Amino acid sequence: MFIDTSFCIDLLREQKRHRPGPAVKKLESLSGVEICASVFVLCELMAGAWLSVDPARERERVKVLSGMLTIVYPDYSFAVSYGEMEAELRKTGFPIPTMDLLIGVSAKIHNLPLITRDAQHFHRIPGLLLEEY
Repeated sequence: MFIDTSFCIDLLREQKRHRPGPAVKKLESLSGVEICASVFVLCELMAGAWLSVDPARERERVKVLSGMLTIVYPDYSFAVSYGEMEAELRKTGFPIPTMDLLIGVSAKIHNLPLITRDAQHFHRIPGLLLEEY
């Protein structure tokens, strides 16, 4: 199972509030399932941490979260799949934001569902399995 940045943000916010919400409940329902995140999810989370009021604390929170995940890094086959999908979407006139495409392709090439709260862009990636929460 892959997770999107929106899911991670919700997990971190719910943890900070000490009040479980939809993200925590979804995570609990996945007990025993390997949870993966593209390195691009961590990039987005770290950018948000650096922009926060307390960057050191937020970077540490991201680090702790990342320690609970299997982080997936791109390889050559990823680059080929990404390039093909980017070209297809541009030709149709409906490209999606680069980071969303990077994250979506990561899940698609591993043939695993992507958990997200923000599925509008991801729906444009043919063959990508999505789970909303």
